[in-house]
Parts: sequence; C-alpha cells; structure tokens
Amino acid sequence: MTKRRTAAEIIGFHFCWDVRDVSETRYQPTRYATPAVYVIGDDYYAAPSDNRPPKYELGKPWTEIAEHYGRKIFCSEMKGA
Repeated sequence: MTKRRTAAEIIGFHFCWDVRDVSETRYQPTRYATPAVYVIGDDYYAAPSDNRPPKYELGKPWTEIAEHYGRKIFCSEMKGA
C-alpha cells in the first residue's frame, strides 16, 4: 500500500524543504480550491492529484518541471517577474 502524499510534501521533496515550510507558502486565493498552489520566490507551483496543470492562470502558462511519487509538479512564472 502506498502512502498518499500532499502537494506540499511533493513540492517540498523537489526543493529539499520541510513540508511545514512549503505549507506556509500556500497562495491565499486557492486556500479552499483545488489544486493547491504555492508561491516560492517569483513562481507558482502546483502538484495536482490528476497530473494535469491547473485550469486557472495566475501568471504565465503552466509548465511541467518534475515528477515525484507519481505526481507531476507544474510551475507558472509570475507576470512581470
């Protein structure tokens, strides 16, 4: 049986961060929406459970940057950054 991982855990693994540090960067407008989006530096990150990029645009178009634990991580650069 595999352990279900949260988006914060997956993104944290990618950046070698603690899950609590990633959780603190959650983007406020997605607090009650899925998938969860996190802001790290000048970029938005998401690791949706359906492995598809988020439908909403926050910055530039979403691009796949990595895959960990069978879930893809997507990044969107902030506009003007």
